[in-house]
Amino acid sequence: MTILFRFLWAVFLAIIVAINFSQSWKQEHGRYRKKGESQDETMVYISPLVFPIVIFGVIIITIAFCGMREGIVQFTEIVMDVFLCMSVYFVILLLVLPFLRKRFSARVCAVLWIAPVFLFWQPHMLLSATAYTSNQGVSLHTVCIPESILRGFAYVWVSVFLMIFGWQILSHFLFRHKLMKGARPVEDEEVLKIWDRERKRLRYKKPIRLLYTPNTATPLSVGMYNESRATCLPEREFTADELRLIFRHELHHVQRRDVDTKVFLGFCKALFWFNPLTWVAARKASDDLELACDEIALRKAEGSERHQYAELLLNTAGNSQGFSTCLSAAATSLRYRLKNVIAPGKRRVGPFLLAIAIFCCCMSYGSVVLVSERGTVGELCFPSNVTAKDVTELDFYDDEEHGKATEGSTWRSLESCDEKMLSWLKGLKVEKMFSDSKADPGGEPEFSWWIETDRELHMDLTGKMLSVYIGGEDNSDYYLVRSEIDWDYVRACFKEGKLEKDE
Repeated sequence: MTILFRFLWAVFLAIIVAINFSQSWKQEHGRYRKKGESQDETMVYISPLVFPIVIFGVIIITIAFCGMREGIVQFTEIVMDVFLCMSVYFVILLLVLPFLRKRFSARVCAVLWIAPVFLFWQPHMLLSATAYTSNQGVSLHTVCIPESILRGFAYVWVSVFLMIFGWQILSHFLFRHKLMKGARPVEDEEVLKIWDRERKRLRYKKPIRLLYTPNTATPLSVGMYNESRATCLPEREFTADELRLIFRHELHHVQRRDVDTKVFLGFCKALFWFNPLTWVAARKASDDLELACDEIALRKAEGSERHQYAELLLNTAGNSQGFSTCLSAAATSLRYRLKNVIAPGKRRVGPFLLAIAIFCCCMSYGSVVLVSERGTVGELCFPSNVTAKDVTELDFYDDEEHGKATEGSTWRSLESCDEKMLSWLKGLKVEKMFSDSKADPGGEPEFSWWIETDRELHMDLTGKMLSVYIGGEDNSDYYLVRSEIDWDYVRACFKEGKLEKDE
């Protein structure tokens, strides 16, 4: 993937997501609706469920093509790339979150947490080149993990991930079973009138059950599909105003498909179980989902109604369990919500902020690359007993820009190599990449050489990428070149040597 293509794609994706966010915002605030038009969902661009679906799809593909053992290692390497990107993103977001919450809408803060979904729903972003290894540059940073450690960690990581995510799914179904035990449909006509009025107000027409259940202390919503979707009320009396606020809050959760976001957050915690920042980020993201629904439920509320809503939050405080959204929350986040409810302040909508985040994520992904070894070409690539006589041919594109063959370039070849040239080649500092799926030389080779000892070795140097092809093996190895290449020295060697071809 060239830098130009990545830039254009980043701009396109950022614009699309920002426009979609703006449209969702306008729809939720009653703008640009056509009479009788359904507005079942106002999620931004794409469901967060796509992220775990794509990740599971990638692991199935890698195992199918590489086998179980190698597939798990390859998949671990891909996930480590995602882990590095998301960890940096979450750290930055955690640091600037207090500033963002004061100046931007809670809705955009909630969407910012799922920005990686907009990036990684595209399988080509996971499987295509991630390193900036074009002729114009090289990856900004590398993290070295010995291959033996990665292979050992791969099985531990996958096992713990499956246990944590499996337990989350099991816990959700146990909670849902407990929640529905003894549940009964709401039949009170006054309650149903308020429910229907709020649904019409939001133009939400998809099926959703309204239930009373004795096994919850706070109103909540569960279910991702029409057959399972339900809003549950505790067995207690609520005033008409309280019911209106409860229904408005929960229906916005349903309309935005926030349960899908809860699954995404749970998946992230399981996938990156070894990173405590992911767990902190998931908790903050859940808080912002609630803040966003408070914001829209009270968008035209006066002081008395806001105080009533704050009392409702206090009287129904509880913990959200499983993949569900609830009206109130535990004390850890309730204080900030109450402050925001009573004195909301004026905030910007923030679609441009979301666009900037998407653009930066797209452009920076792959700027940190995993490598398994560091050393010189002589240490990592050449046979130990290689001599200058073993180098059978060298080819060089004699181009002033040393980028790739262009019109007017001169292609030169040498049949032999001297010890000085061989020593220079051996001394180039390189870092071995884990996977060839991450390598993309991005042009024609600038410098190639062939070596024949007990086996044939062919090397291509393109920009800052060294490709090593070993005779008799299907796979190639790829290295990032860290040394500055003295192209004047290379040109001088070819001019002084015997030219076999000059076109």
